[in-house]
Amino acid sequence: MSEAPRRWKAILASAVMVMLLLAAIEGACRLFPHRDAGDTIAGLVIPDRDLLWRLRPFADGPLRTNELGLRGPPCNPNARFKILVLGDSVSWGDGIDDARKCYPQLLAEELDRLATTGTYQVINSGCPGYSTFQEGAYLKLYGLRLKPDLVILQFCLNDVVERYSTLFACGGDNVFLGVDTRTAIGGLRGWLVRHSRAAEAVCRGLQSAARRRQDYAVTALAQAPLPPHLVKAWAQTEQEIEDLRQVCRREQIPLLLVIAPYAFQVQAPASLRQPQDRLIAFARARGLPCVDLLPVFAAAWAATNAPLFNDEDHFSERGHRVAARALVAPVLRGLPARP
Repeated sequence: MSEAPRRWKAILASAVMVMLLLAAIEGACRLFPHRDAGDTIAGLVIPDRDLLWRLRPFADGPLRTNELGLRGPPCNPNARFKILVLGDSVSWGDGIDDARKCYPQLLAEELDRLATTGTYQVINSGCPGYSTFQEGAYLKLYGLRLKPDLVILQFCLNDVVERYSTLFACGGDNVFLGVDTRTAIGGLRGWLVRHSRAAEAVCRGLQSAARRRQDYAVTALAQAPLPPHLVKAWAQTEQEIEDLRQVCRREQIPLLLVIAPYAFQVQAPASLRQPQDRLIAFARARGLPCVDLLPVFAAAWAATNAPLFNDEDHFSERGHRVAARALVAPVLRGLPARP
């Protein structure tokens, strides 16, 4: 037999072996499929074409939502001032079973305690997993309809390295908050992650590694100099904040930027505040009022050494109280005067 047929036979045999191996891997993955660990809030969120996901209206239980699909009391048509909070799981209140103990509702109580006329409503549109691009989209699609007198944009450091981009880049997830984010991925890659359990398993491995890098990246934001990928991520995030600011400016609605700290920053605020300083400079250059909660939390922690966080970035009940009290004066300054 000549050399050419022998070579083609070897190639064909190798191809068959690879196909059999891939089929065996796919079969094993289907025999032992991934199970949702149950740590999502599946059932409380619904898919949304523009936001990817949002909270389901009239959800019941400790994490109940109102008629707008927001965590908090029903809308008050008689409120003299409406304050719309745009945020993520920090504002939503991850780890807090009672919405009345989250800072948006605590802020409303503090404002009403000081009020001489009328009432205040703080509308908490915070949603787990949201980042600045979704918060800006929510404002344009839903928030402006509420006719807020003031918008609060709660910013968390992980907005710069937000989780959804990681999931999308690594193939999406069919159980992320109960929403199948794989449907947003097109082409052959999208088909594979939706139909192949082996491809899904590879995606999960990539996502796990990416999340570990992401945790490191949040810490790296507080250090200098920044690596190129974080410089690029900051630029994108700042552009999203600027787009949101322009919407508020066009609608003549005051905007207040609130920077939520991470737990690791509170014990050494002077040396780990690079992200806050960058955002404060960004806001000052645009005349955007800004509240930095890091020194407030650092002072509160130094005074009592009581926990202010339930984990790395989500406030404890005490943390929510500290945040609410710190926001009273800036909110009152930001609200427009009423005759």
